[in-house]
Amino acid sequence: MPSKVVRIDEEAYALALEYGPNLSQGIRAMHAALEAAKKKEKQHDLEETLRRVIREELEALAGPRY
Repeated sequence: MPSKVVRIDEEAYALALEYGPNLSQGIRAMHAALEAAKKKEKQHDLEETLRRVIREELEALAGPRY
């Protein structure tokens, strides 16, 4: 795999090393964590939408409460 020499802030480098043994693996691990969080958020949004629609339909079927 081709590689590049880049300058990176020491704090960013240290942060990446918290996620992996080297910079490349740390960045890959961070990317995977972000993608998993996005997927979980989308799934949560879908769940909330389904709950809202079902609640509204049940309320419509039950009719007004007096």
